[in-house]
Formats: sequence, structure tokens, C-alpha cells
Amino acid sequence: MNTPRRDFELPADSARVDAVVDEEFRFHLEERRSQLIADGMSPADADAEVARRFGDIETYRRETAEIDRRAIRAQRRAHFLSTLRQETVRASRLLTRDRHFSLVAILTLAVGLAVTMAMFAVLDTVVLRPLPYADPEELVAVLHPATVPGSGERRWGMSPGGYVHLREHSRTLTQIGIYRNYSSTVLGEGNAELARFAIATHSVLEALRARPLYGRLFDATDDTPAGPDVAVISAEYHVARFGGDPAVVGKVLETADGSYTILGVTQPGLTLPLPGPFADASDLAGFGVDVWVPMKVNAAGPFYNNHPNVGIARLAAGVDVETAQRELSGLLTRFPEWMPQAYSERFFKSYNFRIAPIPLREAVLGAQVPRVLWFLFAAVLLVLAAATANVGSLFLARIESRRRETTVRSALGASGTQMAAHFLAESLLITGLATGLALLLAAVAVRAMPLVAPRDIPRMHEVTLSAQSIGLGIVLGLALGLVLGVLPMLRRALDVSALRDGSRGLSASPRQRLVRHALVVAQIAVTMVLLTGAGTMMQSLRDLRAVDAGFSSDGTLTFGISLPFSGYDTREKALAYFRQLDERLRALPGVSAVSAGAVPLQDFGTGCSVVFREGRPYESGEQTPCVSTPSVLPGYFDALDITVSGAAPTWSDVDTRTQAVVVTQALAERLWPGEDPIGKGIASNGSDSDVWYRVTGVVPQLRAETLDGPPTEAVFYAATGLRANVRSGELNDLTVIVRGSEEDPLILLPRVRAVIKELDARVPLIAPRPMQEIVNRSIARPRFMLVLIGVAAAVALLLSAVGTYSVIAYLVAQRRSEIGIRMAIGAPARSVVLLVVGQSLRLALAGAIVGALAAVLGAKTLQSIVVGAAGSSAVLIASVAMLLVTVVLAASAAPARRAAMVEPVEAMRT
Repeated sequence: MNTPRRDFELPADSARVDAVVDEEFRFHLEERRSQLIADGMSPADADAEVARRFGDIETYRRETAEIDRRAIRAQRRAHFLSTLRQETVRASRLLTRDRHFSLVAILTLAVGLAVTMAMFAVLDTVVLRPLPYADPEELVAVLHPATVPGSGERRWGMSPGGYVHLREHSRTLTQIGIYRNYSSTVLGEGNAELARFAIATHSVLEALRARPLYGRLFDATDDTPAGPDVAVISAEYHVARFGGDPAVVGKVLETADGSYTILGVTQPGLTLPLPGPFADASDLAGFGVDVWVPMKVNAAGPFYNNHPNVGIARLAAGVDVETAQRELSGLLTRFPEWMPQAYSERFFKSYNFRIAPIPLREAVLGAQVPRVLWFLFAAVLLVLAAATANVGSLFLARIESRRRETTVRSALGASGTQMAAHFLAESLLITGLATGLALLLAAVAVRAMPLVAPRDIPRMHEVTLSAQSIGLGIVLGLALGLVLGVLPMLRRALDVSALRDGSRGLSASPRQRLVRHALVVAQIAVTMVLLTGAGTMMQSLRDLRAVDAGFSSDGTLTFGISLPFSGYDTREKALAYFRQLDERLRALPGVSAVSAGAVPLQDFGTGCSVVFREGRPYESGEQTPCVSTPSVLPGYFDALDITVSGAAPTWSDVDTRTQAVVVTQALAERLWPGEDPIGKGIASNGSDSDVWYRVTGVVPQLRAETLDGPPTEAVFYAATGLRANVRSGELNDLTVIVRGSEEDPLILLPRVRAVIKELDARVPLIAPRPMQEIVNRSIARPRFMLVLIGVAAAVALLLSAVGTYSVIAYLVAQRRSEIGIRMAIGAPARSVVLLVVGQSLRLALAGAIVGALAAVLGAKTLQSIVVGAAGSSAVLIASVAMLLVTVVLAASAAPARRAAMVEPVEAMRT
């Protein structure tokens, strides 16, 4: 015999809880009062006794009501979770059966989430994440902004003299230091390897809060000219070269610049915040450092007007950048007084020479990098928006096709909570699977991103799929799941009127169709914006590639040479080596020209020297041009296929020191407007004193700094023309240029490497690369933007096609009966096709119009970010619109064909 079982259910809402609790308390109070009256008490005494026995009734009532409310909430959560588990199982079965919808929705959302996570990983690493130093907000870069005639605004580094005087007089900055970095050779037993060097004052390591892993770092005594030749190596180099041996302290490091005793090892991960203005352009230069050596600055001078060093400091306690700026500007005005041989009032006026303490973060990123990355992040958000609109359209169409099913379930007793749980389970299953797939795609994209990114975007090598990026993807996936899960309830999918009539109940209302159409239009508009942006960048790249730079990169190989100071400590010894190298390389099959010197688009534009005209001093107030003055070996212009009007320096000129130079036409027009420059005398502030060099040739057209900039103003000195600093060795470190007949110049590399090893095994071959690669790197930023925007546009175009196809296919399926009736009463198949295609065409045109307006605004933003970016022309916008219309019509072709093949009798019967 079964035992009767009672189910006690708590009230369903707070108001009901209060009513039930009040009723229960009233019942107990009345029962006690009645009992007391029956025992002989008066009603008043009974009331008093009840109040005394029960105590604070209001408090008990509130506590009891709260207990019931908590129980209700727990019951509801348990009920909802149980329902959600059941509906999840049911939803998974339904989605498995409807594979087409599931795969399209999952892949669409996965692509949108993946590109968003990958781009946010770059944005987070480069822009949002703090610099890897202690208290980075205190660090500032101390640089000298200047306006160079013909070249525009530049940021020069600090001079040793400026460092000395700021160190002695500044009260707003502490731990002021200067450094520059370069690549040099570390010598071993019969071989040589390239290493990254930083020559720095001890205060640089102090400002960066560097700590030794072994030994010690150098201090103020090591910075003096009389200090010992010592070095500090990085933890990474310590492991790579010395196997992590703790006994490395005290060992001698033989380099091309001399011997250094190792003082200590820095902690892992120590890098430079900024590469120096004249850093080696090889792949080994940049932010990493293998060997630190002290910069031996003589506080007594002499000082020169040269600015090859990055200045770095920390703000004093309680000092902000504006206060430091005011103090440094005042100190700068005293430079002519402190260093009259280096600075003058005329120099300050001619170049608008200033000083600026720039927050290190701002100096590292610059003004353009954050804007570029935020723009690209906005572009991928548009892709995510298109993906969301696509899936939203699919969900809405699917909801309409399932109205009968959901209405029947509701009519049979399924509660609103059950139906909400079902739709939420479906959407969360789809977005959950999409997020998981997106994580895999984003990981691949993040690995590929640095390969196509320009080198001027800092910290790209640190980009990983961080926890923040993964968290963003999960949050976005969850949010999309909730939004898609709520859509069915918002669309009133449980309308019982759907049961009244089969065909009519399955038809979407005008408002529902409007929502679906709006989503399709939004997809097309987003695609229009992205395609127009990609087209704009493509036009910009095409224009840059069409620029006549004045040199040729075809078949040209470049690589660095670093001659060790021991053995090549004089100009004559270094020249003898290069002369042998020239002869040996020219003898190789397929080599037509060999030289060495500054490489266009790589070594130009980092610094400049003031040039002077013989017999024509500059008038007061006239700007003195500061231009590139590269040293080149004979054959330089032939190696780069640069046209020279007149004569270029030869080895005979080098041997006899004829002081022959070549100038660019742009500089000649500035110095001698309307005159023939051949034979004119010229000198610079780096040349031998009291010597005028004679112009023997003119380069008609050369863009060696940037392809989108003005023609380059430069003076090409023969390699022996300028005063050589033996220690840094202007001839010890040159870039060799080899012109060959092969399309791929890297084919020459093994033979070139063999020649260099035969001449001197201690000499390393540094960063070999085709000249075309250097040209490509000069346009890396617009190409990077083109790649990312192009990928985003291609994805958006695909999503638009898929979304249009899916929505039109669903609409055709829903209107199957209507189409059958039309054809039954005589409508030809062509009119049915036109009906479907016309609907698609209207959506495409609406999206194209909205997208065109947005594309114009986007193009203006793009022009403000990328110098030289083309505007969105009417032809480009019209072409993109035609492409979109074509894609949309193609996507609607299959549904239109199916509509035309509907059998009228069968359609009307179903």
C-alpha cells in the first residue's frame, strides 16, 4: 500500500510570501488568544499575554519572510538549472539534426570572435600593457625636437654635452642617462658572431631599475674616460654564449672594438625602451641587448653639436612632465653659454631646436601606432558585428520556421521558463562551440601577426593570446549567447494564434521581416566599409610602388660588414680590406657591381649634417640646410643603378683624395638655385676643416628616406672624405651592396659568405637581405593595414553572401505556399525568380547606400592615420557597390531557382 505523499510548494513571489506569512502569524496569534480567553482571561489580558509570549512579532515576521524568499530563489535556481540541463540535451539533438544551420552559425561566430581576440591581443600588448620596468609612469625620454628644412619635424637624440649639463643642473629629473645601441662582433676561437651592444651611462641602468644576477653593474667610476674597459652581459646572452656559468664574472670578452672584462650579468628580460637614432638597421638591432658597455663621457668636454644618443630619466618626486618641460626649456637657453663651440642662437632659430621630456610610453609608441591599432581593432569589431548580424538573421529566420513547434509545446503545458531555457541552451551551445573554435583560430592568427607587422610597431614580438584576450572572447561569446537566446522571446515566438491556420501561422509579420532585412542591410553596409578601406589601402600601396625612387632594387643583395678594431685600426687597413672584397666579389659569376655605403630607405633620415657653400655664406635669418651626408665607396651608384649626371668618385679619387662629391638635385636647387652645381664647393660640419669638396656629379631624382616624402637632399662623400673616428670606425662598419644578374639575389649568398670567410674568418656577415625586402619594409605599415583590413573585408564579404543566401532561402521556404498559389493561377517561373532576386537586390542596394556614406567617413579617418593614404574615390565606391550587389545576387540565385521549381499542387497541399 503506497504511503500518501504531500508536496509542499512555496509561494511564487514576494507579495505572496508576505501575505502567506501574515496569514500564518495571524492564525497562530488568534489561536493562542482564543485559548487564553477560554481559560478565563479577559480579551485585553489575553492580547497582552500573547504579545508577551511571542515577543517581537514584526522581527519574527520579517525573518520568516526572508527565509521563505531564500528558499524560493533556491527552488527557482534548481528548477531552472534542471530545466536547462534537460533542454540542453534536447537542443543538442536538434542542432545535430539541423547541421547546416549549426555549422554556419558556429563558423560565422568563430571567425568574428577569432579576429577580435587576435587584434585585441596586439592592442593589449602594444598599447594597453604597461612598459616592463618598475614604476614606468616616472620614466621619460629626453629628446630634442627640431624642424629640418626640406625634411620636416624630427626628433633628435641628446648630445654628450647636453647630458652633462642637464645632469649637473636639472632638479626636476633624476637618474639622467644616455645610451645608443649598435651591432658589433664578438670574437672567438677562429670564428666571429654578431651581438647586440648598448653603450650607456651607468644612470641608464639605474633609471631602468636594473639588478645584477651575478657580479655587479657598472657605476659612475666606470663612466669616466679613465675608467676600465668593462662590460655587463644579459642573462640571455650569458646562457647562449657561456652556458649560464656563474664564474663568467671576471672573464674577458674579445670584440671587434677591443677587450672588455665582464663585471656582471643583468637579470632576465632587460631591454632598451627605445632603439637609438643611429641604431644598426640589421635584424639584431632594436630593443634587445647582449652586451652593455659604459659610455665614457668626459665632463670637461670638448662638446660637439651631435645628437646620437637616447636620453632617459625619471621624474623627481612630486614633479610632472609640464614642470620638467618648463625647467628644461630654461636650461636649453643656456647651452650657447655653456657650450659656445657647439651651439648658437642661430642654430636654435634655424632648426627650431627644442628639448622635450616625453613620457616614455608615449615616446615608445609614438602618436601613430596607437591610432593605427585602434583603427584596426575597430575594423575587426565591424567583422564581429557582421558575424553577429548574420547569425541573428539566421536565428530569426529559424525562429519563424519553428513557430508551430514552439506554439504546440506551449499549448501542451511547457512553461515560459522551459521555453526560455530551451532557446538559451541552443544559443549557448552554439556560442560555446564557436568560442572554443575561435580560441584555436586566434592562437594561429596571433602567431602569424608579427610576420606581417611592420618593424616600427614596438613589442610585437611579445604578442601572445593573453588571459585578457581569452577573457574578452569568452565574455563576448557569452554575451552573444544571451542575446541570441533572448531573441525568440522578444519575437513572441509562442503566439498561440499560429495554431489557427497552417500557412498563415508560419508567415512572419511585417515588423519581423523588417528586423531580418535590417540585419542583412547592416551586414552589407559593414562589408562595404571594410572593402572600401581595403581598396583605399590598395590604391595607396599601388601609388607608393609606382613612385620613381631613383634607384633599382632588382637583383641587389645587401649585408653588413663589421671589421674588428684589432687589425683594422686605421683608415688605410680598412680600405685595403674593402678593396680586396670588391675585387673578389666582382669576380664572382653573375655579379655586375659591388660597393658599400648607406642603403636607401634604411640608413637615410636618421641624422643630418649642416652643409655650407663655398664663397656664399648664409645670411642672417637664412635657414642652413641639414641633410644626409653618407660615406660611400666607389661603384655605389652603379650598384644601386642610380643615374648620375657628371662623374661619380672612383678608386683613383679615393687614393689621391680629390675631395670629389655627388649631390642630389634637390639639394643643388636649394644651395644654387638656377645654377649648374658642377664644380661648386661644399663642406659639412663633419668634414675636414678648411677643405672644400668639389661637386663632380648630380643625382637627378632620389627618394632615399621615404617613398611618399619629398626628394632627398644629400651629399655623397667618398669613404675617405670625412674625418674618421677611429674608435667607432666609420669604415669598420659599412653595408655592402652587391648587384647581380639573378632575380633572387640570395642565390649569391653562399659564394659571398665563402669570400668573406677566406679574406678574414673574424669578420661576420650581418643581416643579408635583398634590396627589395628593404623597399617592402619601407611600406610595411600600409601593407600591414591592407592585409588586416583585406582579411576583415574578405570575411565580411563571405558572411554577407552566406547571410543573404540563408535568409533568402528561409524566406523562400516560408513563402512556398504563396509561390505555389502564384504559379497555380498562371504566374510564370520567371516572375517568381524576379520576385526573389528583386528582394535581394533591394537589400543589397540599401546596404550599399548606407555603407557608401559610412565609407566616406572611414576614408577620412584612414587618411588621418596613414600618411599618403588615398581618399575613397567615387569610382572605388561604385566598384565596391557593384561587387557587393553581384555577390548578393549570386547568393540569391540558388533560392530563386528552387522557388521557380516549386510544384503548385504539392506546395498548396503542404
